[in-house]
Amino acid sequence: MRNLIDFIIKNIHWLLFIILFSLSIILINKHQEFQRSKYLSVTREVTGSLYSLTNTFRSYLNLKSQNAEYSNKIAELYTEIEAYRLLLASQNDSIQTIRYNTSDTALVFRFIPAKVVNSSVNRIENYITLNKGSLDNIRSDMGVISANGIVGVVMQTSPHYATVISVLNPQFQLSGKIKRSNYSGPLVWDGKDSRYTYLTKIPQHAIVLQGDTIITSGFSSVFPAGLPVGVVADSIHANDDLYHSIRVRLFADLANLHEAMIVENTRQKEQWNLENQIK
Repeated sequence: MRNLIDFIIKNIHWLLFIILFSLSIILINKHQEFQRSKYLSVTREVTGSLYSLTNTFRSYLNLKSQNAEYSNKIAELYTEIEAYRLLLASQNDSIQTIRYNTSDTALVFRFIPAKVVNSSVNRIENYITLNKGSLDNIRSDMGVISANGIVGVVMQTSPHYATVISVLNPQFQLSGKIKRSNYSGPLVWDGKDSRYTYLTKIPQHAIVLQGDTIITSGFSSVFPAGLPVGVVADSIHANDDLYHSIRVRLFADLANLHEAMIVENTRQKEQWNLENQIK
């Protein structure tokens, strides 16, 4: 109590100033319309700024849950697209039309959202770690894509994580094709620029135009056909008399990758078993 009294005595002039100043503001606002309107205007401005700052902060805190929701919706949309593709193919093949939904066991490809917890782009052999593992029914040889394009293939899993061999890895193997002409070949990274890969083994007589879209060919059990890969860049160089390689600018920005989708082929094992019989 004595300390409080000593504090008041030492700062009595400041306390008196604050009291008189507050009293003068009250009296001015009470009896002068112009000053009161100015005071209320400033008060509203300050209050509005504080509310805006508070809402911005709340929005930032909600970004995590919103991103997760958007990732789930994107995965659902990709799954629905594959369902419609399968239905369209059945119609084109004159097969009896069936009502289709994304939970149907006949659906070949499903898409599972995941988050990137670690990645590299500046090494010769680059890998990515996702926050989904064997407890989420993730296994090796599942494809991985982003909302923009292909990313890689699952290599190993633990209960809660999966390592992915990136498209920016010379060991990555995938067949791509030119959407306009359907010429296809292996996609190979040269270990240099993380923005580009190469579509190889394209016949010399194939007409390739700058800006042509490159998509997945579907010649594997990992990715469905038609997923975006990139566009033909300005550099096209010949390898030999039969084939040439095409530099492709990737759609997916792997240096700024935070969300991904794992591609599940529900018939992959069946396809492998049949192909292994031939081998």
